[in-house]
Amino acid sequence: MKKLNVALAILAAAVMAGNAQPATTDPVGYSSTTMSAGQYIYSPTFVKNPTYQGSGLISGVNLPVSGVSAEQVNPTSFTDNRPNYPKAYVEILSGGYAGIAYDITSSTSNSVGCADLPSALSGTTVNFVIRPHVTLSDLITPSSGFAEYSDSISVYNQDGTVSLRVFAGGIVTLDDFETDAGHTPIYPGNAILININGPVKLTSTGVVKSTITKVPVYPNVNNFVGLMNPSANIKATSTTLASSLVAYSDSATIYSDDGLFALQKIVLTDGTDVTDDNFAALTTANDPTIKIGSGMIVNVNSEGYIVLNPAYTRTQ
Repeated sequence: MKKLNVALAILAAAVMAGNAQPATTDPVGYSSTTMSAGQYIYSPTFVKNPTYQGSGLISGVNLPVSGVSAEQVNPTSFTDNRPNYPKAYVEILSGGYAGIAYDITSSTSNSVGCADLPSALSGTTVNFVIRPHVTLSDLITPSSGFAEYSDSISVYNQDGTVSLRVFAGGIVTLDDFETDAGHTPIYPGNAILININGPVKLTSTGVVKSTITKVPVYPNVNNFVGLMNPSANIKATSTTLASSLVAYSDSATIYSDDGLFALQKIVLTDGTDVTDDNFAALTTANDPTIKIGSGMIVNVNSEGYIVLNPAYTRTQ
């Protein structure tokens, strides 16, 4: 997999401010990747511009907002064969839950309701942002080379199921080759598995995150995790795996990005360092590289989070 370019530009992005918070601007850019035939772990390194940013007191599972429409944030509500998915999510920016995304399930004129919001947050005041989900269509539309009725994308879900997506009629579909499924979300820090039979040029655009991302990982399933850095390859020892994985238990498997999907390295942690599968600390010679836009498969024995550091930190 060859990276053609990663361009970042500071663009003026108007962001709604909640509760007197000032509007903020993050770098906006794109990455272009050429893939030959084969199998790849791929993760979008960008997110979308905020729909809303503010702070407020959480009541139950609801956060206060203003100027946010149901059309912007409520889940899809198709009544045909199309699957329904969340459109947007709240990401907490402050406190112990900072970096975690919670799907928006409902809204009123002055609040949004979230799925799985911890009860410990109720009654607390937090900073938060609302963003639309990145979807498969967002990834595929600006790209080229995907073969209809042939190439596919596998989305690995938290319950261990796999959602297979294919291409037909110029859109992403279910595996029936006719039902539109381009609105399938790719969660922040998650990766997908791409299978292609010929060259593809994959283009990703969006906003570079300036805050940490916490990616939920679940036991007894393959968790596909990416890195939120569009500007540099990262060595395993430069990630947060040493502190995110449970020592002598959890693992991350890194594969080649040449289409062959060859095993590069299984890494673990001793609680201090990232290690090989014999719990020897990695050295320069055997420290695997995770390429821009690539990722890894994480296996854990209990629910937790992989913490992804941002590519940059905004200075106020």
